[in-house]
Amino acid sequence: MAKKKRAIQKPDLPDKLDTMTLEKLTDQDNLEMGVIQEATSHPIHAEHIRFEQMHFQNVRLNEAMLPFSHWLDVIFENCDLSGIQLQGARLNRVSFRNCKLAGADLDQAIMSDVTWTDCQAPYLLCNQAELRDVLFDQCLLKGANFIDVSQDHLQLGTSDIQDVQFTGTSLNNVDLSRCTFGYIHLEEQNLRGAVIAPEQASALIGLFGVNVTDE
Repeated sequence: MAKKKRAIQKPDLPDKLDTMTLEKLTDQDNLEMGVIQEATSHPIHAEHIRFEQMHFQNVRLNEAMLPFSHWLDVIFENCDLSGIQLQGARLNRVSFRNCKLAGADLDQAIMSDVTWTDCQAPYLLCNQAELRDVLFDQCLLKGANFIDVSQDHLQLGTSDIQDVQFTGTSLNNVDLSRCTFGYIHLEEQNLRGAVIAPEQASALIGLFGVNVTDE
C-alpha cells in the first residue's frame, strides 16, 4: 500500500518585508525578512549564506555561486536562476514559482517541503541529494540528473521528465502516471513500487530490452 502523502508545508513569511539588495554579500552573511527585486550588477560568490523569510521577485541570479547556503521560508517568483550553484545547500519550506533553472546545480542538497511549479529546469542537477516532501509540478525537467538520490514523498506531478537520469534512485511510491516522457534512465530495481499509466508501460519495459508486440 502506498504511503499517504502529507501536505507540503508552505513558506511562512510575514505580511511586511523590508526591501533589500544583494550588494556586498559575503561568506556566512544572514539575510532575514526581506524582499529582493533586483540582483547585483556583479557576480555573486559567497558560501554558507543564510536566507530566512525572504521573497525574491523577478531577480536574475543566473550563474550565482552560493554553495552550502541555507534557505528557510523563501519564495522565488519569476526569477532567472539558470546555472546557479547551490551544491550542498539546505532548503526548507521553499517555493519556486515560474522560474528558470536551466543547468542549476543542487548536487548533495538537502530539501524538505520544497515546491517547484511551472519552472523551466532542463539539465537540473540533483545528484546525491536528499528530497523529503518535494513537488515538481508542470516543470520541464528534460535531461535532469537525479542520480543516487534519497527520496521520501517525491512528487513529479505533470512534469516533463524526458531523458532524466534516475540511476541509483528508488522511485518507490513515486507517481509517474501524469508525467511526459518517452525515455528515462534507470535500473530495474529503481522502478519497483512506482506508479505508472498503462500507456507508459511499453516505454518502460523497453528500457530493459523487452520487446512488446500487439500480435
